[in-house]
Amino acid sequence: MRTRRRDTRLCLIGCVLVALLAGCHSSSRQLLDQADASWRKGRYLDAIQAYEDLYNRERRGKYAAGALLKIGNIYYLNLRQVKRAIEVYDRLTREFPDGQETLEARRQLAAIYVNEVIDLDQAIAQYDRLLEAKNLDGRPEVLFQRADAYFKKEEYDRALRELRSLEDSGVSGHLADQVSLKIGNIYQIQKKFEEALEPFRKATGASSPECRRRAILNLAESYENLFEFDKAIEAIRMLDKTPENEAYIEQEIERMNAKRKQVEKGGGLEWDRYGSGDNPARRGRKAAK
Repeated sequence: MRTRRRDTRLCLIGCVLVALLAGCHSSSRQLLDQADASWRKGRYLDAIQAYEDLYNRERRGKYAAGALLKIGNIYYLNLRQVKRAIEVYDRLTREFPDGQETLEARRQLAAIYVNEVIDLDQAIAQYDRLLEAKNLDGRPEVLFQRADAYFKKEEYDRALRELRSLEDSGVSGHLADQVSLKIGNIYQIQKKFEEALEPFRKATGASSPECRRRAILNLAESYENLFEFDKAIEAIRMLDKTPENEAYIEQEIERMNAKRKQVEKGGGLEWDRYGSGDNPARRGRKAAK
């Protein structure tokens, strides 16, 4: 009899706990829906408050990490309060180091340090931590972003090594075009114009009009720096046939032919595509967009 009563009490206690847990889960879900609805309607401060309530309710529960991520996103993407966004993302990475939300927070932190705060060392540190994760989606894109951060730091040899490694890994599509374009840019900056030709040629077949345009202009520029004016003119003619581009092409052909005549006359022509403050080719690029 006592055993039966004890079993009955344990059963009742278990039922009460299940009911309480179910009620808490339901309440948390409702709070999440409320917060999401406020965000969609542009009531950002209400959304932040609801997500904070959810985080305080959950702490280590199912919705806590997601709530912090959304708070950070609102501060960063909607309210443009970058300092507050960094604080929230950092808290998320500390409290939930192994969660998927932390990977997204690190992506956002890297973007902030590249585009907002301009702290490339911090950006690279975030990319390094991202690349340590075994379950990282879009790894090639992160590798490219890290290489680009080294490029922006003017650590061109390091950037080139990483880009070549990425190229050798077999990336394709738009990312491959971006890699080729960036490799060519590095060679141009280093004034290795011969080496710049191949990567720019690859990128002239890009599906992205902007990427293709930049590759064509840089290819023509490299040929011009090599005094190969016929090939430079051939390259510039590859621009898409629009009225604006047609005018620009004719302008560039005229300018290059004038340069050619100066060279052939032994006029001692010298020009530095990267040192000149007044470069006709760079002025004309606006017309090629």
